[in-house]
Amino acid sequence: MKLLSVASALALGICKVLGEPEFATDKMTDAELREYRNQVRSELQRLSKTAASEETPEGTLYRVFYCTIYYTPRETGFTADRGFDDTPASVPGLGGRKYRLSFLQAVKREGFGRLAEPVNGLAYLRYMGGGKYQFAKAPLGNRGNVLIPRYSCAISSSNRFLRRGQTLGIDSPTVGQVTGSSQWLIDDTGQGLHPLQIDLYWGEDDPLGPIGRMRARPAGTRMEYAFDVKILVRK
Repeated sequence: MKLLSVASALALGICKVLGEPEFATDKMTDAELREYRNQVRSELQRLSKTAASEETPEGTLYRVFYCTIYYTPRETGFTADRGFDDTPASVPGLGGRKYRLSFLQAVKREGFGRLAEPVNGLAYLRYMGGGKYQFAKAPLGNRGNVLIPRYSCAISSSNRFLRRGQTLGIDSPTVGQVTGSSQWLIDDTGQGLHPLQIDLYWGEDDPLGPIGRMRARPAGTRMEYAFDVKILVRK
């Protein structure tokens, strides 16, 4: 458990003032972050084979998962003065309408994006795969359910311990301070998620920035990973 204790300390350094925590991962290069993440994942995988869960009166407790954040990017945040590529681009499925290239790339990565102006009453773009997009009413989970900010979360379809529809209590200083929420519903699955990853839905936001890893993070938080988590699957 020593490595996990170090990971918990690295994941979050509380500021002396109220507000967003400081994250040690902000100062890591991509290579350093990848090495750090892989070390912790390996330890969690080892633990999952020997002591994956513990039964309690409230439900089943796990200490083998980690959390990340996903969100719905807003078109209005992808401006040239913020450093984004605002080249108009047309893609299949949108009837010839053009949108900023950086916004389309973010929608492809996150699944949905909020339009600056609705089209025929539809306020979102959805990436359908294969380079195709379509207009949508709301950000949806993989079964057509509307995602709820700070409540919906996604897991890998390869997760051996959790399943869609379960309610989770997430005990984590990082997640609690960043999201203000400890209760989550498994409402979605993600193809690119690690089997021990829980992806928390942040909601709509501008992108944090145009460079590197900032492009995949919402402006409202600098959190990339939370390894200091205990997951209670409620009965």
